Amino acid sequence: MPHILLVDDDPSMRALVASALERPERTIDVAAHGEAALERMAERKPDLIVTDVVMPRMNGWTFVRRLRSNPSTAFIPVIFMTALTTPADRMRGFRTGADDYIMKPIDVCELELRVENVLYRARGARAGAALGGNLSQFGLATPLAILELERKTGLLTVARPPEHALFVVKHGRIVRAELTDHPGWSVIDCLTEVLAWSTGQFSFAEQAVNTSADAIPTTALLLEASQKLDELIPVEP
Repeated sequence: MPHILLVDDDPSMRALVASALERPERTIDVAAHGEAALERMAERKPDLIVTDVVMPRMNGWTFVRRLRSNPSTAFIPVIFMTALTTPADRMRGFRTGADDYIMKPIDVCELELRVENVLYRARGARAGAALGGNLSQFGLATPLAILELERKTGLLTVARPPEHALFVVKHGRIVRAELTDHPGWSVIDCLTEVLAWSTGQFSFAEQAVNTSADAIPTTALLLEASQKLDELIPVEP
């Protein structure tokens, strides 16, 4: 039975969305901000998180970064539900690690469809389905976190023609990265660039990797790249 955690500081919005998502085959929990959500998750880990961004004590950006930096919560799907509506806001949401992004005021029918889509993709990933998708629907941070959690080894390719990126992953960690038109770029520079892509396709192929290169944990790289991107593209909090 899917368990959904709803995080929003507006009591009326929490009540509206909780009522809209309530189903006999689901359970719903609520929290008023990121800190309260983390406390709830210590009691029961959700299958999906639907969270606002602008909240007191801990906003949505920080909350999701905390999730993605913890191996035990890194793969939990997240939908941002927010009044922040600019393309830069949406881009920031996906590069922070969101699986989907829906803008307020909420259309409850659309929200239900997005919730079902994200839960379906998560079930497929847990069942061992091929890891791949569209960057406009599935943030790159999430598959990278899944690869690290499951200690996968192989090649992650990302294509936004004419640009292509290749990430070599060993035991869940990125050991090498290549980006067309930017030979010689470091792993962190390649990751920062690709996290800024809001469109494109990605896929992972499991295969042996022969390299002795040192690897930094992927979650640490994602945090560094996301913070670097925030500095390059200022976004209102």
